Amino acid sequence: MNYEDKYIANTYQRLPVNILRGENSTLFDVNGKKYIDMMGGYGVAILGYSNTDIKNAICNQYDRIPIAHASEYTEARSNFVDKLSKIAPDYLNEFYLGNTGAEAIEAAIKVIKKSSKKHKIIAMTNSYHGKTLGALSITYSNKYRKNFGDILIKDVEFIRYNNYDDLNIIKNDDDVAGLFFEAVQGEGGINIPDKEYVKQLREITEEKNIILVADEIQAGLGRTGKMWAFENFDIKPDIITIGKGIGGGMPLSVTAGKKEYMDNLDKGEQSSTTGGNPLACAAGSSVINQLKPELLNSVYKKGELLRKTLNDELNEIKIVKEIRGLGLMDAIELRVKFLPILMDMIKNGVLPLYSGINIIRMLPPYIISNDEIINASEIMANSIKSYYKGI
Repeated sequence: MNYEDKYIANTYQRLPVNILRGENSTLFDVNGKKYIDMMGGYGVAILGYSNTDIKNAICNQYDRIPIAHASEYTEARSNFVDKLSKIAPDYLNEFYLGNTGAEAIEAAIKVIKKSSKKHKIIAMTNSYHGKTLGALSITYSNKYRKNFGDILIKDVEFIRYNNYDDLNIIKNDDDVAGLFFEAVQGEGGINIPDKEYVKQLREITEEKNIILVADEIQAGLGRTGKMWAFENFDIKPDIITIGKGIGGGMPLSVTAGKKEYMDNLDKGEQSSTTGGNPLACAAGSSVINQLKPELLNSVYKKGELLRKTLNDELNEIKIVKEIRGLGLMDAIELRVKFLPILMDMIKNGVLPLYSGINIIRMLPPYIISNDEIINASEIMANSIKSYYKGI
């Protein structure tokens, strides 16, 4: 009997894997079978699964003090925010520390609501910002929203991602307080906008005094080859949200914003019992220490290798619509439903992600080797080619 199936609420689509341990970019199931990890714990395991520095940071911190509420000062938190201030844009100089990406989004929504006399929030088609009620209000998929519409935030409007015409909606609306934007959409299927579109988006939000929030929860911290995904488009958002990899596997998130906005939250209006706890902050400091320029450069090059290998293998396979990505944030869009292909990939030792019903998605650890990238690409390509031959 699997006690997870017996006792845990049925809110996840389970895959046929039972993971026992991980090492670098490899996962091992309870039977000893190996998988090249192209999922990365949904983008959390940016430094892999056997990182000695993160482990030592957590263990050493546990020996000192494992939990200290944010109403108390503690060295681990002070060290973390000092290091964070050195990798965050210098004009985003005030932080709220939480546990999850959705919590970072919730804080950003509150900051917008407190900082503007206007009411409306704009989000994008195919956006994903989380499933707590505020975050769900600006997440696009009707699949997640349909049963909760009566309790979601009312003043939310979605515009088409990377659509120049819809920029006029923002330009002609005087009641927009804030806009949430993913520089590269993750859950939406690895969608990358035009640089000119992003430039115009930022110009309009600045002209209209609209607070621009860049959701960097999945695309940030080097995932695209730059520290922040928005840097690929030469813009400066007013707030960024950070999560997933920042805690090295520990729950940790950040809402980083301009002081003029963040200071509008009064004491008690946003708090968390475990947000920014010493263990997570110690792990976060270790992560930041390791995000060196050479690692980020390697992420960019590894992404190029991944896409080139897939394109070389699949360039004549007609069920492949597009292979796209930036850094190690990549997707294979198919013209068929992915499920049998995904299951074949898993059976043959690669564990990828997915989006919608026809997109295979990849968020591997940054430390994945070139040989593993080539091997994983060939296995994934073979699964697609095998399916293609059978139809």
